[in-house]
Amino acid sequence: MNTTLQPPEPLTPARRPSTRGRRRGALFLRELGGLLRVAGPLIVSQLGQVGMNTADTIMVGPLGADALAAAGLGSALHVAMLMLFTGTILGMTPLVSQAFGAGDPGRCREVLVQGLWLSLALSVPLAGLNLLGGDIARRFGQDPAVAALAGEYMSALAWGVLPALLFLAFRQYLEGMGITTPAMGMTFAGLAMNVAANAAFIHGVDGWIPAMGMVGTGWATTLTRWGMAVGMMGYLLFHPRLRPFRGVSGRPNGALLGRISAIGIPIGAQLGVEVGLISFTAVMVGWFGATSLAAHQVTINLASVTFMVALGVSLAGSIRVGQHLGARSARGVRRATLATYACSVGFMSICALGFFLFPRQLVGLYTSDPDILRVASSLLLMAALFQVFDGAQVAGLCSLRGAADTRVPMVIAVFGYWALGVPVGYLLGFHTPLGPAGVWAGLSTALATVALLLAWRVRRVLWSRSLLSPVPTGTAPPV
Repeated sequence: MNTTLQPPEPLTPARRPSTRGRRRGALFLRELGGLLRVAGPLIVSQLGQVGMNTADTIMVGPLGADALAAAGLGSALHVAMLMLFTGTILGMTPLVSQAFGAGDPGRCREVLVQGLWLSLALSVPLAGLNLLGGDIARRFGQDPAVAALAGEYMSALAWGVLPALLFLAFRQYLEGMGITTPAMGMTFAGLAMNVAANAAFIHGVDGWIPAMGMVGTGWATTLTRWGMAVGMMGYLLFHPRLRPFRGVSGRPNGALLGRISAIGIPIGAQLGVEVGLISFTAVMVGWFGATSLAAHQVTINLASVTFMVALGVSLAGSIRVGQHLGARSARGVRRATLATYACSVGFMSICALGFFLFPRQLVGLYTSDPDILRVASSLLLMAALFQVFDGAQVAGLCSLRGAADTRVPMVIAVFGYWALGVPVGYLLGFHTPLGPAGVWAGLSTALATVALLLAWRVRRVLWSRSLLSPVPTGTAPPV
C-alpha cells in the first residue's frame, strides 16, 4: 500500500459549488442560532402577555356565559384600539435596530425619548375611546347586558393605557439593540401580579376590596400595567451601562417624531385592520348568541397562545433584518428572513396538527360547559387550517418591518382582511349551515391571502439588488 502523503488536490470548478453550499449552510445555521438567541426571551414575553389574557379567561369562566362573553367582547374591542395606536410606537424598532447595527448608540437614545413623547400623546385619544366602549359594543348589535358589562370592563382598562404605551416604548428601545431579557422578566412579574390582582378584585377581600366580578379583571390589568411600566423605567434608570437619557435632549423633535410616525402609522393601520378583523369576527359570532361568543373567546385564546410563539420569532427576525441593514449586509438580511420563515412556519405546522388531533381536550382546559365545548371544538378545527398561514404572514410582515417597508404590507392587510376576509366570513357564516365555523373560515381565507401576497413582497424587496441603497426612512428600497 502506498502511504506517501499526497498534496491536496486543487479545488476544481465542480467542487466549488459544494464548498459554497457548505459555507452558506454554516452561515445560515449561525444566523438561525443568532435569531433564536434573540427570539427566546421574546417568545417567553409574548407567551407571558397572552398568559394574562388566558388567566383572565380562566378566572372569569366560572362567572357564567354572559361574563365570559363580555370579557371576550371587551377584550377584542380594547385590543383592536390598542393595536391601532401601539403600532405607531413600533416604528421605533427599525430605527433603533438600524442605528445599533451602524454603531450609533446616541441615535438609539434619541429614538427612545421621542417614542416616550409619542406614547404620551397617543394615550389621550386611546383612553377616551375605551371609556366609550359600552356604546361602541351596543352599536355593533350586541346583547345589551353583555355590551353594558363589556363597557364597564373597558372603562377600567382605559386607566392603564398610558403605562401600556410607555412600557412598549421602553421595550422597543431595548429590543432594537437585541436586549430582550428585561421585558421577559418584567412580563412574568406582571403575570404573577395580574393573577393575584384578579383573585382580589373579582372576588373581593373582606374589609379591603369589594367584589367586582368580571369588571375586576379590567382593574387588575390596569394595576399590572402600571407596575410593569414603573419596573421597566427603574431598570433603565439604574442600569450601570445603558443610561438611556445621557446626552439627549428631552424636548420633542418634530423631524424624528415624523420619521417614527412615517414608519409606525402604517404598522398601526396594519395591526388595526388585522386585530379589527379578529374583533369583528367576535362581533359576528356574537350575533349567534352568548354561547357561541364564549366558545369563540376560548378558541381565539388558544390560537393566540400558538401565535405568540410565531410572533416572538418574527419580532426577532425584524430586529436581525434591521441590524444587518445597519451593518450593510444584504446577504445577512436574506439569511435572517429565511430563518424567520423556517422557524415561524415550522412551529405553526406542529400546532395545526395538535389542534386537529386534540380539539376537545384543549377546549376542556377552559370550560366543562357542554354547549361551549361543542361549539369551540368545531371552531378549533377551523383554527387548525390557518395556523401555517398565520405563521407565514407574521414572518413576512416582521421581516419587511425590519427594512422599514410598512406601507405596501398595510395595503395588503386591508385588502386581505377586510375586502376579502369579512365578506367571505359573513357569507359562509350566515348564508350556509356552517354558522360560527363559517365566520372562522372567512378568517382563514384572509390569512392565507395575506400570507401569499406578503411572500411576494418579501421576495421583491429583500432580494432586490438595490436593497442597501440609501432610501428615505419609512419607505421600501426601490425595486
